[in-house]
Amino acid sequence: MTFVFLSFGTKAQTAFFRQDPLFPCTNENIMLTRATDVLHTAEEDIVSFQKKRPWLAAGEVFLSNIVVWGFNYFIMDADFAYIDIHSFKRNLSYWPVWDTDKFSTNLLGHPYQGNLYFNAARSNGLNFWQSSPYVFAGSLMWEYFMENELPSLNDLYTTTIGGICLGEITFRLSDLLIDNTATGWERFFREFGVACISPVRGFNRLINKQSWKRETTKGRAISHAPILFSPTLGARFLSEYGRSRDGEFSAALGLNLIYGERFSQSYYDYYKPFEWFTLKCEFEFFSHQPIVTQVNATGVLWAKNINHNDKYTLTFGAFQHFDFYNSQIENAEGDLVAPYRISEAAAYGLGMLFGRDYDVLKDGLQLRATAYVNGIILGGAITDHFYDNERDYNMGSGYSVKTYAGITFNKRWSIDLSGEHYHIYTWKSTSQKGFNSTQGDEGHSHLTVLSPYITYHSGKKWKISIVNRHFLRVTQYKYYPDVDYSTTDFMITFGCVL
Repeated sequence: MTFVFLSFGTKAQTAFFRQDPLFPCTNENIMLTRATDVLHTAEEDIVSFQKKRPWLAAGEVFLSNIVVWGFNYFIMDADFAYIDIHSFKRNLSYWPVWDTDKFSTNLLGHPYQGNLYFNAARSNGLNFWQSSPYVFAGSLMWEYFMENELPSLNDLYTTTIGGICLGEITFRLSDLLIDNTATGWERFFREFGVACISPVRGFNRLINKQSWKRETTKGRAISHAPILFSPTLGARFLSEYGRSRDGEFSAALGLNLIYGERFSQSYYDYYKPFEWFTLKCEFEFFSHQPIVTQVNATGVLWAKNINHNDKYTLTFGAFQHFDFYNSQIENAEGDLVAPYRISEAAAYGLGMLFGRDYDVLKDGLQLRATAYVNGIILGGAITDHFYDNERDYNMGSGYSVKTYAGITFNKRWSIDLSGEHYHIYTWKSTSQKGFNSTQGDEGHSHLTVLSPYITYHSGKKWKISIVNRHFLRVTQYKYYPDVDYSTTDFMITFGCVL
C-alpha cells in the first residue's frame, strides 16, 4: 500500500508557479499553472488557530537542552558534558570565545539545534518573529550552562540565525503532513513523518493528544502553497584538485524542494516570512565523503511583485540564506583531504527574481534568472595553515553574490548555470586571560562555485541530469603566502518530480 503525504494547495486566488534554478528542468507534468490545476480544496485553506503558550515554549526550550545534554553525558560520555557549579561560574566569568569544534558541528549541527528551540515556540502558537528570541535564549543557556567549555561566540550566531532559518522551514514542511481527518496506518505514518521533520512539534502533538485525535478538518497551522519536490539518485566523482584523475566516486542522493509561489498574483502586495523558500540537500554514501555534503536554503523575509503580466514576471525582496558545502576524500597518498569547505550559516540580503513563460515566446522557450547580494554575519572557509583540535577552517564575515540563469527548450531540454561567490574575511585573533580564541589565519578568502547543468525531461515526470561543478578558491593570508586552489566534480543523476 502506498500513501501520498504531500498535499498540493494554494490560496484561493489565481496563482502561478514557475521553474526555479534549483531544479534545472521543466515539462508539462511539473508546471503548476493555475490554482484550479492544483490538488486543492477550500477545506485545505482552513487554518487551525492554536492558543499561544509562551511559558510552555520556554519550558520546552529548557527541556530540549536537558535532553541533548543527557544524550551527550549518558550515551556519548562526552568530556564537555561533565558540568557542575564550578563550570557555571567559570563560563560566566569570561566573554564568549571562538571555539575549535569541527566544521559540520559548528556550521550545521548548531543551526539544527537552534531549529529545535524555534519549533518549541512555533508549535506552541507563536509566529515567526515571536519564536525567534527563543532560539537566542536557548543558545545562551546551552553555551553557559550545558558545557564545561567556555561559551562560544560563533555558536551563538549560527545556532540563533541558522536555527531560525532551518526552524521555519522544518515547521512548514511538517505542517504539510498533518491531517487530523486521517486514520489507521496513514495517520501513523503522517505523525511519524511530523516527528522526524520537527521532533519538538511531534512531541507537542503527542502530549496534547493531537497525534490520534480525529477531527473534521486537517488541523494545519498554515494555509497551503504549491510544493514541488524532486528526489535524485546518481553517481559522483570528486577530484582531489583541478581535473586530476585522483579522487573518489560516491553514490549521491539529492533532495530538492520549492515551497510556495515564486511569482504570485496575490491579493497581498508582499510576502510573509518563508511563504516562499527553496531547499536543496545532498548526501553521499560509499566513500570517505561526509554524509551531508551540501545544504542550501533560501527563504523570503519580505518581497513584492514589481511586475506580473503575460510577458514576464519580476519580484524584489529581502531573503535569508543558509549554505553549507563540505567534502573529504582520500588522496593518492592515502591521506584524507578536504578539497573544499564553504559555509554561510548566518546571512541576509536582497534578491531579484525574473521569469518569462515559454508559452508566450515563439520558439517554445522558458527563461529564468535570479540574483542575490548578501551580507555574511558568520561563515567558514577551509584553511591551509590553521589547525587547532578539530578546527581546520577559518571563520569570519563578509558578503556573497549569487546568480542563476536558465533556459528550457520545448519543455524537454534545459540548460542552467549557477554561480556563487563568497568573500569571507578572517580578523585578528584574540587572547583572553590565557584562553586563546581565534577565528583562524588572518586574511580573506574568495570562494566560487560554478555549476552548469544539462537536464532532459521525459513526459512522465522522470529526468536525467549531468552536472560538472567547479570549486575555485583564492585565499590571501596576512602572514603566509597566498594560495590558489581549484577542484571539480562530475555527476550524473536520475530523478523524478512529485
